[in-house]
Amino acid sequence: MAVKVSVINFKGGVGKSTLTFHLATLLATKSKVLVVDVDHQSSLSIVMMGGNLWDKATADRKTCNVIFESFCNRRVSMPGDEIIHKNVLHSRDARYNFYPNLDLVPAQFELDDTEIEMASTTMGSAMLSEWHKRTLIAEWLDVVEADDKYDYIIFDCPPATKLVSQNALAASDYFVIPVIPDAMSSRGVTHFRSLVTNKIDKKLEFLRTGSSIADKDVPKAYIPTTKMAAIVPFMAKTAGNAASGLTNIHTEQLSALRRKWGDDMIKPVVTHMTGVAEAIDAGWPVWNAYATPNIKKVIPMMTKACVAVQERLI
Repeated sequence: MAVKVSVINFKGGVGKSTLTFHLATLLATKSKVLVVDVDHQSSLSIVMMGGNLWDKATADRKTCNVIFESFCNRRVSMPGDEIIHKNVLHSRDARYNFYPNLDLVPAQFELDDTEIEMASTTMGSAMLSEWHKRTLIAEWLDVVEADDKYDYIIFDCPPATKLVSQNALAASDYFVIPVIPDAMSSRGVTHFRSLVTNKIDKKLEFLRTGSSIADKDVPKAYIPTTKMAAIVPFMAKTAGNAASGLTNIHTEQLSALRRKWGDDMIKPVVTHMTGVAEAIDAGWPVWNAYATPNIKKVIPMMTKACVAVQERLI
């Protein structure tokens, strides 16, 4: 049975895609991993596939968008595993085969349009329709038997609790929240955790019971309670003269986050360093990118953070 994880925060620019990419590649060294990009910005898809493969995937309609289109347009069938791009990094660059166990379901820009259409579409009773809108990914995972084929399934979510994000959470055992240690992020974590527990999870269970859905008709991949695995301090700004090595604001907010969340927050801190951006721009995690001095500096830091998250995905 796969461990399923949503990397999510309703605030943009906090490093969700970067964390997803590095966590997935770290896990894929020993396990079978599927990454599902449900962010219409498609940043992770383009990084992993490169522009040419991603263009072809969108032209051939081999993206996660078809999962959601199958609800909005009854002439579109629920896809199978043809939307899974196997050994994606090797497909992009045949010279390297670092992660043969890493597969990807990419996103595309039109996913945002489909989200809007899905929100305004009703099929059958209103309550049953709302349930189906939020469990499409779980249904698809059952169709392709993903729980049996993968050890980990990781969802890269958009910076909002949209229907596509709710779909990812409905199929996830855990969620991971990357946060920049600033005042906005500190407040946002509290709100977001409450939102998942008291709104998204509880609404799904209300829709399920209210629609009188038989147990046999509930997708096997559906998870009624999604637990927070970790808060990951990400993109903290460095200050060479500071005792902590970080700016005063980020030092203060990091301390505030630790006081509030305790062990929910991992100890390693990923700082905002040039090497991470250089590696992502080259299409590789830091441990496989060209060994520039900037990239070498960030490898231990990123490794510690991803290992700390992995240890919580039991």
